[in-house]
Amino acid sequence: MFNEEKNLDKKIGKNIKRIRNDRKITQKELAESLGIIEQTVSKIERGVFSPSFATLLKICETLDTTPNELLLEDSDWKDWKTEQLEQLDYSVTGLSDKISIVEDQWARADMEKEKGNIKGERFHIDTIIGMYAWTNEHYRGIADFLYQKDLKIYLDKMTDEVRKNKISNLNLLD
Repeated sequence: MFNEEKNLDKKIGKNIKRIRNDRKITQKELAESLGIIEQTVSKIERGVFSPSFATLLKICETLDTTPNELLLEDSDWKDWKTEQLEQLDYSVTGLSDKISIVEDQWARADMEKEKGNIKGERFHIDTIIGMYAWTNEHYRGIADFLYQKDLKIYLDKMTDEVRKNKISNLNLLD
């Protein structure tokens, strides 16, 4: 058990040092933010000293990291970092691609509409809908959305009519 704790201290210390260096923070700066001396940070990073849980949480806050990241092995950390970068790349690239594809379809639909080609316009709009609706549940969601929208339009018109009648009636009383 003692060996496992020492290995854990070394792993945590190594990760603290790596993350601190990545963030371009000196041992002195980290020590000042934690309210400890620089030598203690050095001992923590070498795995010679085991910080309290509260200190580990302060380290995580200062280094903008998580306790989980402090526990990762080198190979696990590299895999985790690669996964994080791939997810970021996917989300930014995927969003850009999706916007480009949908906006292209909208532009084509607008061009067909300007030409008076209702079938062509409908084709491009159907293409967009097909990107998001491929199950009955999706189509149910679209149908419900359209139904709710129609009810809102109807209710808005009815409310406007009632308000105009009220104004007319008030004007008659004056």
